[in-house]
Amino acid sequence: MNTHPEICSPTQIESYLEDQLDPEQESILLRHLATCETCRQQLQLAAAEPSAWSDAEEFLRDQPCDVVSFGSSADSLHDEREVGNNRKASASAEVAQVLSMLNPTDDPAMLGRIGGYEVSGVVGSGGMGIVLKAFDRPLDRTVAIKVLAPRLASSGAARRRFAREAKAAATVLHPNVIVIHGVSNDGALPFLVMPYLRGESLQRRLDRQGPLPAEEIVRIAQQVASGLAAAHGQGLVHRDIKPANILLEDGVERVTLTD
Repeated sequence: MNTHPEICSPTQIESYLEDQLDPEQESILLRHLATCETCRQQLQLAAAEPSAWSDAEEFLRDQPCDVVSFGSSADSLHDEREVGNNRKASASAEVAQVLSMLNPTDDPAMLGRIGGYEVSGVVGSGGMGIVLKAFDRPLDRTVAIKVLAPRLASSGAARRRFAREAKAAATVLHPNVIVIHGVSNDGALPFLVMPYLRGESLQRRLDRQGPLPAEEIVRIAQQVASGLAAAHGQGLVHRDIKPANILLEDGVERVTLTD
């Protein structure tokens, strides 16, 4: 303990929890935590009240090691509570650009077409792309389509990475990982097709409800960890785990990792 006073200090622990350490400092701290029980206890105390850890431990004792089976999700739909062309997303110049690049449609209720899909709305946007709500007429189902951002679509390297990650994600078959129905990398806008799941993101749940009960936190974390383990088992690293990319499906207690 005395050989690492700067690592074991409460200030260092607090900085880690507030995501204020640079990558090198964080790496040093994590290596130290692996061997220092005292610092791990300090971290636990700083992260949550002792009662929260007790509640989590009690909840986990009652759970099986594997993720609970929640039944088939083949017909699940994804709903971020957007109304038509989501106002916030439409304000983005990049979203507007994507919509302007859609092929024309003969359906006045739709915004346009991409591939064989009729686009009806915008779900949201992220670092690499925009997610659209669309309808697959041949299979009579609603889908979510992630389109590579136009600023990246002109880059051969970005397109190859997009296709490579879509292919890798399609190999992960797990209840807590979004299914990939298809991918296209030929047109002006590369895209991949996923189920459209009814529910809300963890971020929206937190914004609406505030802090969640300890039991709910553990339940969500358990499923997120299981999904990540399945992805890692296929050599896929999720680089953007955050509440906005964790979907909580309506009517079931299943968590789904996206993006």
